[in-house]
Amino acid sequence: MKIRINKNILSLLGAFMIRLLGLTWRIEYRGLENLRRARRESGNVIYSFWHGRLLVLSYTHRAKDIQVLASEHYDGDLMGRIIDRLGFGHLKGSTSSGGHRAMRELKSVLEGGLDVGLAVDGPRGPRGVLQQGAVELGRLTGRMIIPLTNSASSRKLFDSWDCFQVPLPFSRIVVEYGEPVGLEGREDKAQREKVKRALQRNLNELTASLDRNLGFSGSKVWPHEDN
Repeated sequence: MKIRINKNILSLLGAFMIRLLGLTWRIEYRGLENLRRARRESGNVIYSFWHGRLLVLSYTHRAKDIQVLASEHYDGDLMGRIIDRLGFGHLKGSTSSGGHRAMRELKSVLEGGLDVGLAVDGPRGPRGVLQQGAVELGRLTGRMIIPLTNSASSRKLFDSWDCFQVPLPFSRIVVEYGEPVGLEGREDKAQREKVKRALQRNLNELTASLDRNLGFSGSKVWPHEDN
């Protein structure tokens, strides 16, 4: 029989461990000019990142008034509780399941002046394949979409659908912002699909480039063999 520990206890421990681990990392930021340009053009932004690279961002972007969408299944709800404790806002749902409600809430958050963070291949994948949510949200609100990724010099990659990355203590961490994407006025479906493919390619290439830069090769370079 599968035993599930109280999520409040697990979330408290999870947030504590992320803070403790993060204190040991040596963190470098790249592409900050891309973020500054996006803010000049749209004020607040939509961060788009791969689900498997979430852990580092939960530390580096904590307590910045970012609202994150987390699914309502057990693992998603637990992650939502952890990031609540790290200073994020937590909206329940996904852009694929119950999508209309989630999109309305995200739109309201952006129009209220806060940033939004979306794991754009979540909550169930396929890994490295962009779902429609971020693109549609950018079109509805006129906010810029920022590809955001990271890699670590030493890490554990889990055998999960997203190849979840856990950097080891004292790792060198690089967080990188990619070229911002704007969709205001792009009502044509074919145009939006083109932007979606370009954003997916950008985020995949950015992540793979960081992996190689930090010394990885072969199957340890994103998107890890099967994509």
